[in-house]
Amino acid sequence: MSMLVIMAGFLVMIVLGIYFMSKGFRNFRPSKKKVQKDLKKMKAEMDTWAEELVPIQKGDLELFSLNQLKKNVRKSVSTTAQGIYTTIFNEPIVAYSYRKYAAPKGKLDALLYARTANHEYAYRMKDDKIQLVIDNHLIGSIQQNGELLSATSRKPIAKLQKSIAENMPIVINNKEVANVVQALPSGKTELNQRAFEFVANDLDQEEEKLLLSLATLELVQRSLK
Repeated sequence: MSMLVIMAGFLVMIVLGIYFMSKGFRNFRPSKKKVQKDLKKMKAEMDTWAEELVPIQKGDLELFSLNQLKKNVRKSVSTTAQGIYTTIFNEPIVAYSYRKYAAPKGKLDALLYARTANHEYAYRMKDDKIQLVIDNHLIGSIQQNGELLSATSRKPIAKLQKSIAENMPIVINNKEVANVVQALPSGKTELNQRAFEFVANDLDQEEEKLLLSLATLELVQRSLK
């Protein structure tokens, strides 16, 4: 009887091992088809949160905080995370869903989808570049130094100046439009801390979208460290 129990336990371990190995292979350097399938699923998940989001009006970016609602991080073969950023008054304004795939050491392979009440942002992170799509339009690629290169001209159109750790400036078309606040020390939190130290008050809609695209990426990546 004891031998049968041992054999049964051994078989269960083998089955579980095969399951986790197959799951790991599916999440290692996923195909374009797999990534599109995951993005579609992430969009559907965010649809359930979309009705909660408050439209960002002109001047509301100054109220953007580091506070998150419904933050949920799961780490196994791949890392997944979700959350909703709020204003300093706890109004939900940006929801996101993140998936990090298994990749060789030192390489990044991930997908981020974020949305406001009016716009959606998709980021395909692979190795040292991040492809940015806003409202189903390919905008360009974000480089390691935080520079966003246009998909059409290949020229810089925006940049998050990561070399400046304290209050990182965001520059769009050679104009400084905002400063992202410095990250707090690990383990430290401040209730409803503002995300921006400064936001220009003369931004047009396209500049606001670019600003949010760079800031949201930085804040999500920072919150997952």
